[in-house]
Formats: sequence, C-alpha cells, structure tokens
Amino acid sequence: MKNMEGLTEAQYKAISMLVWGDYSKQEIADTVGVHRTTLFRWYKNDDFMEELQKERRNKFAVYGDVASKELMKLVKDDSDKRTQLQAIKLILGENGIGNDKVQLDINQKQEIRISLVDEDEETEE
Repeated sequence: MKNMEGLTEAQYKAISMLVWGDYSKQEIADTVGVHRTTLFRWYKNDDFMEELQKERRNKFAVYGDVASKELMKLVKDDSDKRTQLQAIKLILGENGIGNDKVQLDINQKQEIRISLVDEDEETEE
C-alpha cells in the first residue's frame, strides 16, 4: 500500500532498517518481503532516496548532540594531549576559525598554545 509520498510501507520499513539498524541488504529484503534486487531498484527511485536522506539527517541530528558532548569531554581531558589537540582543531575548524591558518602547538610544559596566523603574514619558527 502506498502513502501520499508514493512510498510503500515496505519501503519505509527498509529505510528505517537501513538507517537505524545493522542489517545486510538480504536481511532487509527478507524482512520487508521483497527480493534483494527490488531493494537495489528502490535506490534508483527519487522518492525513496529523498526519504532515505531525510532519515539519515534525522539520525545525525539525534546523535549530533551525543557526539558534541563526547567531543567536549576530549577537549577537557588533558591526559592525552594529542587527542585533546585533535578535538580542539575539529571544534575550531567546524566553527570557521580553522578557515584562517590556525597554528596549534604543544610546548615543553604540555600547555596548549593557540595562535591565529594571517595567511599574509609569515611565521617565525
């Protein structure tokens, strides 16, 4: 049975399993009651792909908050300086600060020094 968007209940179930589950294509096809090749044909259907992408975005929105909190834990945890530095670089880059050259160094005292460098300026090493 098709709904208003033109997708069947089987297609919606397949989308849910693709995004939220850890199933093989064969397991999904068996569960929704279609042949495996039908599942692959659905990937050529614009409505199916649009709904699949929408559901993937929903998943990332849900897990984005969790990932953000875990990333902040890494920034605050100074037991592993390299991991902490990578987390800082990621946050700065995602917030547009990394678009300028960002120089992050760990000095002898294991402190993190952040200096923004203008691309037109040369840095002294």
